[in-house]
Parts: sequence; C-alpha cells; structure tokens
Amino acid sequence: MSEIPFVLLAFFVLGSYVQTITGFAFGLVVMSAAALFSLVSLEVAAFSVSVLSLLNCVTGLAGGLWRQVNRKILFAFFLSSIPATVFGVYLLGSLDDDALHWLQLMLGLTIILACGMSLLKPKKNESHSPSWAFFLCGGFAGILGGLFATAGPPISYLMYRQPVSLNVIRASLLGIFVFSCLSRIGITTLAGQVTMEMIWLSALGLPCVFITTLLAKRYPPNVSPEVIKRVAMVLLLLSGVSLALKAIF
Repeated sequence: MSEIPFVLLAFFVLGSYVQTITGFAFGLVVMSAAALFSLVSLEVAAFSVSVLSLLNCVTGLAGGLWRQVNRKILFAFFLSSIPATVFGVYLLGSLDDDALHWLQLMLGLTIILACGMSLLKPKKNESHSPSWAFFLCGGFAGILGGLFATAGPPISYLMYRQPVSLNVIRASLLGIFVFSCLSRIGITTLAGQVTMEMIWLSALGLPCVFITTLLAKRYPPNVSPEVIKRVAMVLLLLSGVSLALKAIF
C-alpha cells in the first residue's frame, strides 16, 4: 500500500464516534464512504470493517455484559448465517471490475434499507420470536455480512422486537457481531483473499477506533444519542441514494 488513506481514516473516526454514542453504524459509515468516494476497493473496506468492528464489540462485552447473551438466539442465527457469509464472501471475491456498478447498487440499496429499518421504532412482541425467524434473519444478515460486512440491520431490528431487557438485547447483538466478524475474517483468510493492503489498513484503523471510542465514552456530547442517530441516518440515507444513482448512471 503506497499511500495512507487519510480520508478513510477520518471516516473510521467518524464511524467509531457514531457507533459509540448510538450503538451501531460503523460499518455503514465506512462502507458508504469507501464506495461513494472510491477510497479503496469494497473487499479491502469490508475486511477492515470486520477487524475494527470486532475490536469495538469485544470492548463492549467487557465487564460481564457477555453473561447476558441469549445463546439460543445465537445458535439459531449462526446455523444459517455462516453458510450465507461464505456465499457472500465468495460472491464479492468472484465478481470482476465490470460488475462494480452492480456491487455499488447493492450496497446503496443495503444502506437505504438499513437506514429505513433504523429510523423505525420496532414494537415489542408479546412473546419471543420463533427460532426459525432468527434462522431466516441469519441467512439474510450473513449474505450482507459476507458482501459488505454489514450484517447488523436485520438482526438488530428483530432483536429490538423481543420482550427482553435492553441489556440482554445489547449483549446478544454484540455477541452476534463478534461471531459474525470472526466468521467473516476466518472465511476470508481460508479463501486466501487477505492482502497486505487489508492488513495495513486494519492496523492503521485500530488506534483510530480505540482512541475515538475512549474519548466518546469519556466526553459524550450534550446532544441526545437519538438526535445523533437520526442525523447520521439521514446522511447515510443520502449517501445510499447517491451511491445507487452513481451505479445506475
């Protein structure tokens, strides 16, 4: 890697800050920026997002929160998520440059869908969703995770509908994200798709994510997380629309 992508590092910082305050959006911020401004290839960006999200999620589970992970949900989710992730990684690696506009269109539509789901406030179910719902969700999330390292929106929407405490929801989501990131990193490595550019960019991003997370926790903004979430989602929605239009035209 001949040049340090300072612009992308800035988006690492922005994504880390938004995720620390609101609990999500790191992958969406980085992937949308990488694709919209052609900063790095989608393969490189997705690998870096997986590595850096893993750091963020492991940090979030520290202090005993991991004990509240719902293991039954985790198992049902990963029965379908892992093979779907394999398919997504294969699809991303097998598409050539002529299919780049299709990838950009798919990413743009994914961002639009994710923003729409995030702006909605899911209503709590009276009872727990059946295991097959998490199985189906795992398949959809796995394909998104394999392609763009953005497996979060489908499972987040489903989890927030469950009649359980916010701590259980947060712990279970972080646990799912940890295993999703580990799965994608492992699959990419076994497929021989990891490059020095991916490793270099991930190494540069680690201090960006770590320092930003610490500062955001220590010095939270005077604005409510809900306001930051909505502003971030509107900006991401615009970036998703721009990316889809760029792919079409």
